[in-house]
Amino acid sequence: MRRIMNRKVFILGGETVALQRVLPILRRADVTVECWEQAPVAVAMLREQPVDLVIARFPLAGVSLGELVEAMRGPDAASRSGSLLLLADADDAPEVAPFLGHGVNRVVNLDSPSDHLLLAVADLLAVTSRRNVRVLVQLTLSIREGEERTLSMTRNLSASGMLVRDCRELPLGSRVRFEIVLDEGSDPIRGEAEVVRHAADHERVDGIGLRFTSFEGDGQSRLEAYLDSG
Repeated sequence: MRRIMNRKVFILGGETVALQRVLPILRRADVTVECWEQAPVAVAMLREQPVDLVIARFPLAGVSLGELVEAMRGPDAASRSGSLLLLADADDAPEVAPFLGHGVNRVVNLDSPSDHLLLAVADLLAVTSRRNVRVLVQLTLSIREGEERTLSMTRNLSASGMLVRDCRELPLGSRVRFEIVLDEGSDPIRGEAEVVRHAADHERVDGIGLRFTSFEGDGQSRLEAYLDSG
C-alpha cells in the first residue's frame, strides 16, 4: 500500500483474520487506527470527531446498521465525508444490501482473502485531492441496441472517481465510458469507470458514484494537475 498521510481509521467489532493481516500494513502507512469493541461508544464518537474510514464487522453488538449509518451521515456528523466498509457474512446480504450505496460504501465478505480487504481499504483511503466542482461530463453506456449517452454535471471530482448529478441510476458494477470537460477549448479527459455507489439521501443530490478504472493517454495526469491547482 502506498503511503497515506494523516488518515484515521476506526475498527468496530471483533478482528477477523483478514483484519489482523491488514492492520500492520495500515500502521506502516502512517494511518492512525483505533479499535473499538464497544460499538455504542464508538458510534457516539463518530458524531463528534472526523474519521476517514470506518471498518465495521456486521452485525454490531448494541448498535443497528441504521444507527451506525445515521451517526456517520447525519447532517451534523463530523465523519459525514468518511467512508464506511462492512465486513459481513454472505447470509447477511439481505440486511446489508439496502444500505450499500446509501451510507455504506463497500461490503467485503468475511471469508474473502486478506488482499480483497486490503484493496478495498486502499481504494477508500486513497482519495487524495477532491474538489466540489461542477464540470461537464458525458457518460456512454453500452446497451443491447447500441449505446446510450448521457450529458450531466459532476457534484464532486477526485483523482479516483466522481459523483455525477441527476444521472440515471445504473446498477452497481456497471461500466461506462466518460468524457470530462474541465475547461472550454481543452480536450476532454476520456476513460472508463465503474458504478460503485448511488448517492445517499443525506447528500441531497440524485446521482451515481463512479470509480475510474482507466484513462486514455495523459488523462490521469491532466486530471491530477487540475485537482492540485485548486
